[in-house]
Amino acid sequence: MATFPSIVPSARTYSPGDFSSAIQSSLSGAVSGYRRGSRRVQQSLVLSYQNLTEAQVTTFRTHYDAQKGSYGVFFLSTETWTGYTTPPVALLSDVGWLYSNPLNISDDSNRWNIEIELRSIPLDGGDLIFDAEDSATTERSYILEAGAASTTPARDYIISPTG
Repeated sequence: MATFPSIVPSARTYSPGDFSSAIQSSLSGAVSGYRRGSRRVQQSLVLSYQNLTEAQVTTFRTHYDAQKGSYGVFFLSTETWTGYTTPPVALLSDVGWLYSNPLNISDDSNRWNIEIELRSIPLDGGDLIFDAEDSATTERSYILEAGAASTTPARDYIISPTG
């Protein structure tokens, strides 16, 4: 799985998300709460970079393109959390990241500024599997379903009217 570019951000805004839960009310008015998992969901991270060179901007654009925009899951680099003794989210853990929106790039006299919005996605051990079609590749295949990673391997299905 890819790793986010190793450039220290000028500013970070982190939202720790929440734990998946549901509240239901009965006809009598009694309220019950249900926890649907033990891991944080919907974490978000906004990274701002200022005064970048063209080569640094190209690094971010290349990474964004390699992830196919908001499709590819990746880990954050250690530089993302520079300044933290203990990052709020472990770097190589059960949390991957996706682009929430396209890169927001602005330029000012041969220097560029970028704002990047990311969202977390919980990963399970079976979420990332090697592509069974080509055992020589190191790229992993996965499918995203309903905003969560799936353990369903990527496959081609052909539907024939004759069976």
